[in-house]
Amino acid sequence: MPAILTFESELRPAIGVAPPPGFNETAPPAEEKQPKQQEKRPTAVSLQYPPPTTLQSVRGPRADDELLDLVEKDLDRAVEQRAESRPLEFSKAVIENAKVRHFINYFSGSGKSYFEKILARSGKYLPMISRVLREEGLPEELAYLALIESGFITSATSIHGAVGLWQFVPTTARQYGLRIDRWVDERRDPVKSTRAAAAYLKNLHDYFGRWHLATAAYNAGQGTIDRAMQRTGAKDFWSLSRKSQLSEETRNFVPKFVAVTLIATNLQKYGFADILYEKPLEYEEVKIEAPLKLATVAEMAGAELASIRELNPALIRNATPLGDKNFWVKLPEGSSTTFAQALQRQKEKPAGGSEFVTHEVKKGETLFAIAKRYGLGVRALMEFNSLADARLRIGQKLKVLLGGLRGSLR
Repeated sequence: MPAILTFESELRPAIGVAPPPGFNETAPPAEEKQPKQQEKRPTAVSLQYPPPTTLQSVRGPRADDELLDLVEKDLDRAVEQRAESRPLEFSKAVIENAKVRHFINYFSGSGKSYFEKILARSGKYLPMISRVLREEGLPEELAYLALIESGFITSATSIHGAVGLWQFVPTTARQYGLRIDRWVDERRDPVKSTRAAAAYLKNLHDYFGRWHLATAAYNAGQGTIDRAMQRTGAKDFWSLSRKSQLSEETRNFVPKFVAVTLIATNLQKYGFADILYEKPLEYEEVKIEAPLKLATVAEMAGAELASIRELNPALIRNATPLGDKNFWVKLPEGSSTTFAQALQRQKEKPAGGSEFVTHEVKKGETLFAIAKRYGLGVRALMEFNSLADARLRIGQKLKVLLGGLRGSLR
């Protein structure tokens, strides 16, 4: 396996603060949108193309029949290898294909600065993703599909509602066992979403029988490919592409995947050096048996709140789910002992405390006054009660989460 890649930390925004419409966290910083003047590498990218907001949006030539057939053979050959040695080695014809070279030139040329950041961040997740794909009998290099889909950002959200490393839409996510509700969105969980993605890719290949159709369906959706084939009578990916039944993003997906994989597995050859890879995420888990604020988790574990949020991106509020008595929370490696000691002290306290109370709104009370009474922030109280605004009515019942804790180590 090639050198592992990594990214600079990009923690998701404070919970409860929604991004503006159309915001995509995979977008490169504004100051990096224009190619650096001093870069003199030859590039096949037309100057009319705008800088990308995601790797998916990078434009270029479309895949042709020859390229698709060659990639198909390379993938099939990799899958047929033993589980402990299943490398994806592209043939010379694939590597030298003009469409593939186009994207190699772009990612190692004017798009290099942004691509380096994605390579750096990938170190957090590639070891885990590679292991899961290997266990599922898939080439480890399919991990680079996530690089294209999300830039390895767990909170990446598309304008179509796809979320996470593997950009699942809600319907497909639930079909593959991912939980999505007002407390948890497991599309953001790196491990669970990767297992779901592996199962989805295998099922797509079983259904379409060709890897390029499977990857296209992963990008565009199985229903999109099915409907396009039914409308046109097309039997293959390229026929669909010629008849403009697929988006440019989907048509570019195969050569882009090949280019990204070639660069990521042979960095020096393509001019990448001195990338500061982020370390793989290491953690321990504890089971929370009652609702618990993330700030309390951090305090009991002796950890930073930002670390708890980074390790638990599936938690979309400031607390573990209400009513869930078997919820596993990830802690920074080495902090479980501190957590266990705090847990034991909590258990030794006199009984009578509860994890949350119900407050009935009285005449003249405001959300600010109630939050202050319980030592909470207004936004936290609104989130916990799913309030769209701060208006209250007399007799309204509000749940107030306290700092209680019960849990066990795993």
